[in-house]
Amino acid sequence: MITATIFQDPSGNPEGFRISGHADYAQEGSDIVCAAVSALAMTTANAVEKLTDDAVVGEAADDGGYLLLQFPEGAGRDSQLLMRAMMVGLTDIGKKYGSRYIQIRTEEVRKCSS
Repeated sequence: MITATIFQDPSGNPEGFRISGHADYAQEGSDIVCAAVSALAMTTANAVEKLTDDAVVGEAADDGGYLLLQFPEGAGRDSQLLMRAMMVGLTDIGKKYGSRYIQIRTEEVRKCSS
């Protein structure tokens, strides 16, 4: 199963995400759930990097089963919009294929004050 964790500030604004696991909907190479989630997550990460000025840090597993994107200085408005669009897509996938293949959760994060 894929677990998509959206990090949110106390106001509910997205501040990053972690996606891990494999859907196991079909054989590797034919798994449309994994492919859809991967496409959404990678497009979001690439768009944030190329279309915004926000500083990002991330990690990805070589096997494609893990992607982490965080904003050490906070996510700006454009990055938040891109992540919200990803959340819409993930939610739609979850509705179509069910919680057996993907779970979406939120986790509150607090920014460290200097």
